[in-house]
Amino acid sequence: MRANQPIGIGVVGTGGWARGFWQDGQESPDVKLVACWNRTRERAEKFAEKYGGEVAPSLEALLAHPQVEAVANFASNNYHSEPTKLAAAAGKHVFVDKPIANTFAESVEMIEGCDRAGVTLMVGHSTRYHGANRTIKQYLEAGTLGTLAMVEGNVSHSGGTRLSEDAWRWHWEEAPGGPLMQLSIHVYDTLHYFFGPTRRVTALSKRDLLPSEIEDVFLTLLEFESGLLAYVGTNYVAPPIHFIRVYGQQGNLYSEGGKLIHMKPVSDWSAEPLEVEVPKINAHAAELNEFARAIRTGTRPETDGRGGLLALGVVWAAIRSAEQNRPVEVREAMGDAARLLD
Repeated sequence: MRANQPIGIGVVGTGGWARGFWQDGQESPDVKLVACWNRTRERAEKFAEKYGGEVAPSLEALLAHPQVEAVANFASNNYHSEPTKLAAAAGKHVFVDKPIANTFAESVEMIEGCDRAGVTLMVGHSTRYHGANRTIKQYLEAGTLGTLAMVEGNVSHSGGTRLSEDAWRWHWEEAPGGPLMQLSIHVYDTLHYFFGPTRRVTALSKRDLLPSEIEDVFLTLLEFESGLLAYVGTNYVAPPIHFIRVYGQQGNLYSEGGKLIHMKPVSDWSAEPLEVEVPKINAHAAELNEFARAIRTGTRPETDGRGGLLALGVVWAAIRSAEQNRPVEVREAMGDAARLLD
């Protein structure tokens, strides 16, 4: 691998999300698509027809391809672990879309397998790369909002209403927590980027609006290790919404739909809305740029396996809290896997 050459990528899983991701991700100058594989060959052929690269006859053939230096895994949640472990054993770096996996046992195997092989493991938590969130981070680092009071977030859409029984997201074992695992996890990782780790979670859920096995509504209260409090909501029923709001003594920031508003106080009882200029960032291309940087330098990526493990910990703490009707410590929910955060 030469520093000025793009990283050769083999794509695992070529369904709808892979196509959407690569539509943007192919703009990264730091990667090139070499080959793809899907358990349904027809899907892989359609992917290759649109984006290029070869269609590998098997996962083993993909991993043996001499030009494939790294794997990008966009398969269903319950098929994140096995390709990652096989890729690491073959000396390939791994980008796996969020969540890192459905379970802590699988996640630990992935992290430790990549550690042993000396390859990069990056988890695709794309939301933190959005321009508005990069700008919020700058505001927080500058202390512009003063003492922080609380945070709110919500990411929801009506995708649950279109699920059928043959979809993996229909089944709880394959998508535990429903929109919690699929949507809220975006906000959890972004809030960790802003504020550091979550300590404790209190949650409520509903499972009576959709016919599938998964929950359709989840409300979570987070307490960060810093003591800051946040609310995060999600549902699989309503029209799409994605916002983050940060409240501080010297102003508030409202992020929604790619726009960022700074509510700047002008008196004790009023605030002036000022639209903040936000950089245009192709988040998926930025993720792949970061993946390539980490591979080339041998340093950890911004969203590494342990960061993905922490976000998964919040998800499972919320599931346990809703089941048991009590607050749950993230490390309690993680069990032995919490040792990897030390």
